[in-house]
Amino acid sequence: MFVSITKDSFIAAERVHSIIPQDFIQFRRMKKMFQGDDVLSEGERRGRADASSQEEKLDEEFIKGSTSLIDITYGKSVETIIFMDSGHLILTCVEAKKIIDKVKKTRRGES
Repeated sequence: MFVSITKDSFIAAERVHSIIPQDFIQFRRMKKMFQGDDVLSEGERRGRADASSQEEKLDEEFIKGSTSLIDITYGKSVETIIFMDSGHLILTCVEAKKIIDKVKKTRRGES
């Protein structure tokens, strides 16, 4: 079954792997990775030449290369990231709690 996320956007409830709300640290990292770096973090990255930063950069490149990003925020700020089992990342402007409730209802068979 499909779940309505925004007015014109739907996702398959059974394909949702995880839902990351805005207050998780992974949210900020993923958002920065896909929406571009700010000036300060770019300067820090250039300043560091140790092996750990190179490994981190390789991890980011691997994640970027192995996933597809779908932005359904329509210009609003990102509130939630949805991971699908197909490897897609969906950026939404809807609160995580609302999405979780809709997915749970759909998985239980309620309409």
